[in-house]
Amino acid sequence: MPVSEQTQNQIMAVLRRMAEATARKDVDGVVALADPDFRGFGTGPDEKAIGREAYRRRLERDFAQAETISLEFSDTHIGAEGTVAWVMADMAYHVVADGAPQTLNGRLTAVLRGTGHAWVFVQMHYSLPASGQEAGRSYPMV
Repeated sequence: MPVSEQTQNQIMAVLRRMAEATARKDVDGVVALADPDFRGFGTGPDEKAIGREAYRRRLERDFAQAETISLEFSDTHIGAEGTVAWVMADMAYHVVADGAPQTLNGRLTAVLRGTGHAWVFVQMHYSLPASGQEAGRSYPMV
């Protein structure tokens, strides 16, 4: 089902607000974009958030450990039906932590719910491609 231009624009605006709030290290700004029943995975083994407050705690830790952070989304694909939308995007996570700049080239998948007034994240998953897995290979080399 084709996604309307209005829905595409609204979802892209949510992604921009998330990136802008992240760059400001604005925990409240990012959490405001999440549903109370938010669920999400980060890239670390302990990064699982069940509920908006768990997501807040994860963001607080992330922001405390970084001097600067910025997000860039690319190759963004949006689908939607009714009040549910889903997103798949490449994501560059630029961070300076412990004085060392690094860019984590990862991926984002997310599900959003339309509330009638706004779109909010219900589920989110960040991932990093497996190290040691070459292009064209189905599994990493161990």
